[in-house]
Amino acid sequence: MKKLSTKPTVYLLDGSNFSMRFWDKAGGDSRDELEREFMRWLGDISRTEALRPSCFRVVFDGPYRRAAAAGPAITVYYSDSEPADDMLVERGYFMQNEGIRAIIVTSDNGLRDRAAAEGVKTMTCETFQYLADSELRKETR
Repeated sequence: MKKLSTKPTVYLLDGSNFSMRFWDKAGGDSRDELEREFMRWLGDISRTEALRPSCFRVVFDGPYRRAAAAGPAITVYYSDSEPADDMLVERGYFMQNEGIRAIIVTSDNGLRDRAAAEGVKTMTCETFQYLADSELRKETR
């Protein structure tokens, strides 16, 4: 994949998995700081021209905690006692069946395999971040 689609898409993001990619930028302080740094980045990319028609559903493992405000196209969920993976696959499956373009973004191979078995498209966090950062760079030139 060379670039993100400009078609409206619901990106279902594995927030706990994805936020770990921000360890260096957040200074490795805490889970909360990693999540805040991730949400700031997501807010920035959600406003790029390519991703503006899309929306983002972020699912974090565990109980509710205060998330950084990121933008109107972003909704945050907490899995509480339910595995976040189950929430992501369930939502992805429902959206696909309703004809809604949805992609689960995670680097968890087990989750990606489960999603593929249900016919739900996936993308790794690394790929999504690379492509989204490319869009950010285009707009800052």
